[in-house]
Amino acid sequence: MIRAVVFDLGQVLASPPNLYVDAADRLGVSAADYEANYWADRPAYDDGASDAEYWGPLLRTLGLTPTDDDIAEMARLDSELWIQVRPEAHALLRDTRAAGRTVAVLSNAPHAIAAAAEHSAWRADIDRLFISAPMGVSKPEPACFRQVQHELGLDADQIAFIDDRQPNVDGALAVGWHAHLWADDADTRTWLQELGVLQ
Repeated sequence: MIRAVVFDLGQVLASPPNLYVDAADRLGVSAADYEANYWADRPAYDDGASDAEYWGPLLRTLGLTPTDDDIAEMARLDSELWIQVRPEAHALLRDTRAAGRTVAVLSNAPHAIAAAAEHSAWRADIDRLFISAPMGVSKPEPACFRQVQHELGLDADQIAFIDDRQPNVDGALAVGWHAHLWADDADTRTWLQELGVLQ
């Protein structure tokens, strides 16, 4: 029996349509240039690098001279964009919890997003929040999934997991979780119904 459902955050729950445009407008650069450089050092940021270590080089690459205020503002804006969970996805969180399952979010994300998520509108509708930077380990490392499993206090086959990246799905499957590659909210609901989590 599935006792916990673990959702990724980015794409699975939140897909900010203005992720690049809003930030580029704030900086006065093109959205295309911003997007082209956004992901270059993101893994290190998700692994715990500081705001300055990520945003400083990114802003300099865009031809800007970063100040402490600029870095703080970009970290805040980026975090606010990433925690905007879609209404349909929020309903999935509530419905899964109402079905008597533990609901968790597991995301590769920096400290800034971890802090913002703790104060988000949907935080009250989940039981546990796991973010890679504070955890010190990220998906798809086996240690990441095992740490979550340990803290949930469950056997591997009691956990269902949804992620939009195949390597993360494969990592969860490798440690014995049930795992599914995200397509859209309707597909997630169908999968949870197939598992007997939702009606």
